[in-house]
Amino acid sequence: MIMTTHAIQGISEQIWAAKQANDMTAVAGFIADNARFVHMGITFDKTGELEVFNEKIFLFKAVDVAEEYVEDYGSTAIIFKKMILTAVIGGNEVQNPFVLSEVFTKTEAGWKLAAETYTRIASDFEAYKMWRARIDKRYY
Repeated sequence: MIMTTHAIQGISEQIWAAKQANDMTAVAGFIADNARFVHMGITFDKTGELEVFNEKIFLFKAVDVAEEYVEDYGSTAIIFKKMILTAVIGGNEVQNPFVLSEVFTKTEAGWKLAAETYTRIASDFEAYKMWRARIDKRYY
């Protein structure tokens, strides 16, 4: 399923480039109509997600992806990204470490983003990486 993995990663890259350019018209074309988005406990539908960017409540400035992998389930694929996201939220610049889950589903119109969930990493990113390395040695 390497082709699916590359296709999904390419779509994700296009979505992120459009988000950083604040081109929500381009982003909208990649999103399923019934998609859901969770930002640290706040949930939006497609319209709400696009509104917070169009109204400049959220502005993504930079993303530093430390790790990324894709799980392919045939007509569904999930990208997991460990990242540091720099954004402007309500006029304040913030930087947070996240694990992002992007769920894509294959439709008649092609692959569409069906869900996106940002889970903030509880500790600082360096401490998280050290903790994760210990867990990986122990369980994997």
